Amino acid sequence: MKKHTRIIAIVSVLLLCTSVCIFSIFADDTSYQGSDLPVSESYVIRALNTLEDKLSKKIDALAKTMGAQAPVDPVDTAEPSDTENTEPTTETNTTDTPTPPSAVSCAYEVISLTKGQSITGACEIILRSGTAAALCPGANGISDLTEGIDIAGNTAIITNHLLLIPRDDGRGLTITSDEAYLMVRGPYTIK
Repeated sequence: MKKHTRIIAIVSVLLLCTSVCIFSIFADDTSYQGSDLPVSESYVIRALNTLEDKLSKKIDALAKTMGAQAPVDPVDTAEPSDTENTEPTTETNTTDTPTPPSAVSCAYEVISLTKGQSITGACEIILRSGTAAALCPGANGISDLTEGIDIAGNTAIITNHLLLIPRDDGRGLTITSDEAYLMVRGPYTIK
């Protein structure tokens, strides 16, 4: 019985070796002729650049079809009340200074405000220094994206937290210290 098992093992090894030899002789050596493998870094970079170009073209086409339409915020759908002023005013030299409408920018603008001034708008705000309180005339608060909470009106703002105001409906910050520096991205109004 042992002799029979040994013969089967030897024949199996010989068949395996023969198969490998035959396969290597007849294998097609011209399957890939490139200078680098398809999974190399340069291949991935080329693929990502192609994808980026396609997405860029689609976004540009979508922006052209949308024109000057304001984006709809699916999260914050509550309507502002009829009594509050939702339009930014443009009085000269004293109270309101609206930002000009422009293309969407990825850069933050650093601004300095003094005690009693407020900033409102559909924007992102980071309080860098000083103190401020949330300004929320309606039922909705300000989204603190750093902590993942909703900040109610007159609540103290924590420095270096990313705050989101999705609509220009009177929500913003009121400065409570002598001076405060903020980083702002998006359209805003200083009052």
